[in-house]
Amino acid sequence: MFDERVFTFLTLYEEMNYHRTAEKRQMTQPGVTQHIKYLEHLYGVKLFRYENRTLYRTPEAEQFKRHLDSMLAEEHAMREEFTKHPDVFLRVGATKTVGEFVLPPLISRFLQQPHHSLDYIIDNTETLLQMLENQQLDFAIAEGVFDKSRYNYRLYKKEQFTGICTRSHRFAGKSVPLSEIFRETLLIREKGSGTRHLLEQAIHDRGFTLANFSRTVSLGNFSVLMDLLVQTNAITFAYQPIALQRDELTTFSVQGMSIEGEFNFVYCNRRIGEEKVRLLFGEPSPARQG
Repeated sequence: MFDERVFTFLTLYEEMNYHRTAEKRQMTQPGVTQHIKYLEHLYGVKLFRYENRTLYRTPEAEQFKRHLDSMLAEEHAMREEFTKHPDVFLRVGATKTVGEFVLPPLISRFLQQPHHSLDYIIDNTETLLQMLENQQLDFAIAEGVFDKSRYNYRLYKKEQFTGICTRSHRFAGKSVPLSEIFRETLLIREKGSGTRHLLEQAIHDRGFTLANFSRTVSLGNFSVLMDLLVQTNAITFAYQPIALQRDELTTFSVQGMSIEGEFNFVYCNRRIGEEKVRLLFGEPSPARQG
């Protein structure tokens, strides 16, 4: 349905290299250039520019990409409509706190209907947003920080982002000075995680970095992180519901550092994304309300 030149643009947008784009598209480099020039002439914009031999996207390229993501989501929904059957299938992504500690009861309720099924992907924010752009997810629920200028989104809920430690830790249940936390071993999620970004930003705003901690250990698996938290008597920062999952854990706060994080529904196409969210939550569509 879409012009091949659109897919040349999308490939160049990701690769940021004409040679690799030509290889992936199985065409010549001059052919890639012609495709991009055609789109630039058609829409009257400059999509890419060179500066000191480095290729950059223009603001118009970012805007063009957002429109294409939305249109591709519409096209995917249209294909689903033409092959419609009574089953309901969703492709849902969630960041790890939401996916492991918040959504499971909702997923369980959704799957109680025999004709309901889903792909449920739990990963970090960066990976989920890439999957959204690649039309691999209907929507994602992301915690923490992401580039809101690039996606459609709606607030799901807010949660307190707090310190977590064992009940035997000297911080347990206390409000501690910022300087004290740097004497501790910090367990933290991997790069690309929304919660890691949220903590890094909060620390940076107060003139520090993660390097100020006595020791920092990065872990991609949240269950392992929680086990090590108990075994090593370290500290971590996460959303408050996590502390309620294990009897050995409790919370602490840092003086002058109150953080409230957001859980957001994120999608490329607002209409389609909202309809998929309603299916998961068992809510009627606006046309059927009232």
